[in-house]
Amino acid sequence: MMLSKESVLKAALLALLGMSVSGCGSLFGDDGYFRDRGDDYLRSEAIEPLQMPDGIENQRVQALYAIPKINNEDDFEPDEAFVVPRPQSLSANLLEETVKIQKLAGRRWILVNVPPSEVWPQLRSFLAKNNLDVVYADTNNGILDTSWIQFKDDLSKKDKFRLQIDQGVQPDTSEIHVVHMNIDSTIAETGQVRWPQRSMNPEREAILLDELAATLASDMSGGTSMLAQNIGSGSKVNLAQIEGEPVLKMQLEFKRAWATLGYSVNREGFTLLDDDINVGIYYVGYVKPVEVSDSWFSWGSNEVEVPTSPYKLSQLLNHLPVDNTLLSGVSGAGSDPLDDIPGYLVIIRGDELDIQVRIRDGYGRQLAPVDARKLLKTLRRNLI
Repeated sequence: MMLSKESVLKAALLALLGMSVSGCGSLFGDDGYFRDRGDDYLRSEAIEPLQMPDGIENQRVQALYAIPKINNEDDFEPDEAFVVPRPQSLSANLLEETVKIQKLAGRRWILVNVPPSEVWPQLRSFLAKNNLDVVYADTNNGILDTSWIQFKDDLSKKDKFRLQIDQGVQPDTSEIHVVHMNIDSTIAETGQVRWPQRSMNPEREAILLDELAATLASDMSGGTSMLAQNIGSGSKVNLAQIEGEPVLKMQLEFKRAWATLGYSVNREGFTLLDDDINVGIYYVGYVKPVEVSDSWFSWGSNEVEVPTSPYKLSQLLNHLPVDNTLLSGVSGAGSDPLDDIPGYLVIIRGDELDIQVRIRDGYGRQLAPVDARKLLKTLRRNLI
């Protein structure tokens, strides 16, 4: 008997439906292939450790972020209650524009708020676009020397530039310094040259510095150089502790350290009262700045009283205690002390590239470590 097409189609559909229903039990459910394995860990059993063949070291799992050993006990204060530190505050300069020209202590340089490894490829690109060939490059010290060139307005000279990138005084910042030199155009070009400490022609230095700053400000999308990651790897300014007293250590020349501290002691609550570079001391007042949250809904004026003092720095130094060893060279050898000296002394000591900055009260006495550290951190945030 022949089956109709309609009967055959119905039989095929019933067969497929039966296969799909019977197949669900093998694909899903507790015994299926696609079962829920979320609770399998509850049925796990302990197994013996893996046995390694002789001669092969068995290294167990170790912490990826190991806690380093304490090498310098002066960096810590076992007598004080431990408080989890807040994240380091951003420099006030980091909140400003990315690229700017700084002028301090008779020097000019470009400050860039990115690490040196990001500035290096930008300098190479700038020199290439301006047809300035690089004849010497030192990625470890961040130095680029151009070839000799001649300017049309002075064909009697040959000119050369050195661009040097260095770590800024703030984290993740860079400084670009430019030095210019020239020689008589008749002198043969032979090997390395002896670079001067200052540019021979400050005007030509300024022209290149201004052009470079404008180029960097217009475009800082140049990636990072792996070769230049070691430039300025060490911080120029660190907060340390010497014999229990917080100290700001600065790897700067004295004039630069003095000038940048002079900039900082007029900001974020500090007021400069007097100073004497010959003895390396700033006499300052300090009033904690008013927080926005403290005064947002308050009535009346939010102006903070500017600190003052009835004394000059010379008066303070002439009446310091005789046992003050840090200031023994400038003290008044035990003269009668003054009454109620306000403010603080920011004392700068040390040699070139190894400057130590301490903050003391008006009598030259040490502050509580917690207070000294807070004030030094504020000074550090405003260094340039």
